[in-house]
Amino acid sequence: MWTRASNGESQKPPEVSIDASGVIVTRNYKHIEATEEMPEHWEYDEWQMTHEQYEVYQQMKAENDDLTDALIELAELVVGGE
Repeated sequence: MWTRASNGESQKPPEVSIDASGVIVTRNYKHIEATEEMPEHWEYDEWQMTHEQYEVYQQMKAENDDLTDALIELAELVVGGE
């Protein structure tokens, strides 16, 4: 499940981090500038999952990306046809 997270570094976390214990996927990055109270850092959505969950996630994401592309093409046809 997606949760909101942050790091304490100026370096943007990788989109996918894989190790022996599982996979961490991050998205929706927001760069936060340094203030007097807080150093520069990143906020993002994070999902910590097993390797098996990640395989399913990859398949579902690919299918979702294909559907999104198809909808964009259909929308362009509808707008272009008017």
